[in-house]
Amino acid sequence: MLLLQYDFKIEFYKAKQSLEKDTSSGDSLIEETPKIIINTQHGIHIDITISNEFSNYNFVKSKRTKIVLWNLPLDFTNDIEVGDIVKIYYKKFAHEKNFDFIMSGYLGTPMSTDYPSGDFSVELDVRLAVSSNFFDRKLENKNFKGKTVQEAIESVFPNRNIINMDKEDRLKIIDKDIYATTPKEFVDKIKGIYIHDVIADVGGDSFDVECNFIFTNDRTIEADENYKALEDYGLEFIPQQEIAIEGEYSIRRVYWNAQTFYTHKLKIGDKVSFIDGLGKMIKTTIKETSARLSNAGECSLILKLKDDSDDSD
Repeated sequence: MLLLQYDFKIEFYKAKQSLEKDTSSGDSLIEETPKIIINTQHGIHIDITISNEFSNYNFVKSKRTKIVLWNLPLDFTNDIEVGDIVKIYYKKFAHEKNFDFIMSGYLGTPMSTDYPSGDFSVELDVRLAVSSNFFDRKLENKNFKGKTVQEAIESVFPNRNIINMDKEDRLKIIDKDIYATTPKEFVDKIKGIYIHDVIADVGGDSFDVECNFIFTNDRTIEADENYKALEDYGLEFIPQQEIAIEGEYSIRRVYWNAQTFYTHKLKIGDKVSFIDGLGKMIKTTIKETSARLSNAGECSLILKLKDDSDDSD
């Protein structure tokens, strides 16, 4: 019998200053060796909450994580500082040796709390590496009329884009006068016309802290075999339907709220399905992901799903 026992590893790195790399690209350099490693297999209690929030400059949503570490040495915060880079890993089964990557980000100001019970906690705020400089940097190519949507996105977000759009939408020629001097201006002008949404999400586990920018359109229904069954990921209950009225034209959208055992294998833009209470297969696309994680409690992935059968456009 396999024992489902989530464990977590938190690594703290000092960011390196680099004169060779322009930080306006959105990338940061980190030391190759972590200065601190927290591993719950050593008896440490950790609670983690991952949510989606708009950044301080209110441009795109990105991941924000709250980590609560319990009963560490009182001087723990002396060894970490604002701006450190934090990497978070997990493993699902007690017998597994390797950890899988969850996310990385920049550390905010730590908060320590003493409780009357004698417990001591440190709360860490970790934000996905999305630099405001990256969105405000000057673009070399400023006129996008005549390019395909894919070409335009790839030129503005080189090596940092995931385009979850069907072929027709990706290869659509931009026929409007889209002139933009910064990435922020570019997204402002194409959103709602050539793309429906953009969100900053977790990048790869590398020594460059980076995120991906996921561009989506509401795509058409695909064949059954192209959908991942949420039941295979430990669907915890039949998803609940949510109706939203969005945009200046009051467009009706159909969403579903679902929850599975935590996994890094379900990502924004993935096609997923589930069987509803009437035995019908519901086909959806993952719109947002968040999580509640603990090595002493719940470990759930929370999904906001866009109903693919919704033809309200």
